[in-house]
Amino acid sequence: MTGQKAPVRRCSWHHCSAPAAATVAFQLPNLLAGSRRDYCQEHTRQVRLAKGTVVADRLGRGRPTRSAPEAGTRAGQTAHTDKKGG
Repeated sequence: MTGQKAPVRRCSWHHCSAPAAATVAFQLPNLLAGSRRDYCQEHTRQVRLAKGTVVADRLGRGRPTRSAPEAGTRAGQTAHTDKKGG
C-alpha cells in the first residue's frame, strides 16, 4: 500500500469549492429522494431546512459517523406506532 490519503471531498453545491463537512441523504417528499450529496458546513445548514433531508454522515474532524434513520423518521425521533387496545 502507498499510504496515500483519499482526496478531500468538495461541496456538491453549484460553484462551491469548500471542503465537504457532511453527507446529506434525501427522502420523500424531497425531489432528490434516494440520493446523497456532500455539502460544506454552510450549505449543509441551508439544505437541512428542506423537507425530507437528513444529515447521514459528518465528515472530517474525527467525528463518528452516523447512519440515516429509517424512512419516515427525522434525526432524534422514533417512528410512531399506533397502539390499539383490544
